[in-house]
Amino acid sequence: MTILTIVFVIMRLAGPPAERQITEAALPTSIVLPTLTPSPIPTTGLPPTFTLTPTDTLTPTNTLPPTLTATVSPTITDTPAPTSTPEATLTPSISPTPLPTETPTGPTPTLAPTLNPYLYELRQNQVIFTQNFANTAGCSWQGLGGQVFNTEGTPLNGLKVHIFGTNFDRTVDSGSNSLYGPGGWEVPVDNKISGQTYFVELMSPGATVVSARIQVAFPSDCARNVALVNFIQTRAN
Repeated sequence: MTILTIVFVIMRLAGPPAERQITEAALPTSIVLPTLTPSPIPTTGLPPTFTLTPTDTLTPTNTLPPTLTATVSPTITDTPAPTSTPEATLTPSISPTPLPTETPTGPTPTLAPTLNPYLYELRQNQVIFTQNFANTAGCSWQGLGGQVFNTEGTPLNGLKVHIFGTNFDRTVDSGSNSLYGPGGWEVPVDNKISGQTYFVELMSPGATVVSARIQVAFPSDCARNVALVNFIQTRAN
């Protein structure tokens, strides 16, 4: 019987293991396999007796992996409103065409010359500066002189020459100084050289001004200390 028992156990151990049903989320029952432990060999010559020693076998726990649920959060994107485009302003490019100006036909009118309000004017339109020749004072003298002429260039006597300036005023007759020629006149203004300015005008025997006022600015030069101011008549009346 002992031998049969041993053979049965060995056949059970050598056969395929019984199928285990796996139940989800349930731990399977641990199976304890016997361990053969040899008995001391008897001295009687009988076969040895084996004793089965159970051995604990750990069976891993079948744990199902967790199920992951993905939650998708919607993303809201602002869409900009369409921008209105201002309408273009049309600028007119048409310029009005000016009407043609009529050019008058016929002869061009001749402008009458401007009449000089005075009967006399400065001869050659200039004041002539020269060195003192009328006396022996040289550079210790400064003065004005000249002549008066009619329309034909003839010297005239008896007209009045008025000289005035700063703190100075004097009148002499034309023809009073022959050193300047017929119809000559002279007015001393200083006993030294200076840059003083004076004014000269011609008057009729009745003291009516008959010429424009002439400005005379001395250059403060000994070689030009005499100013020659000559008048000439431009018209009779």
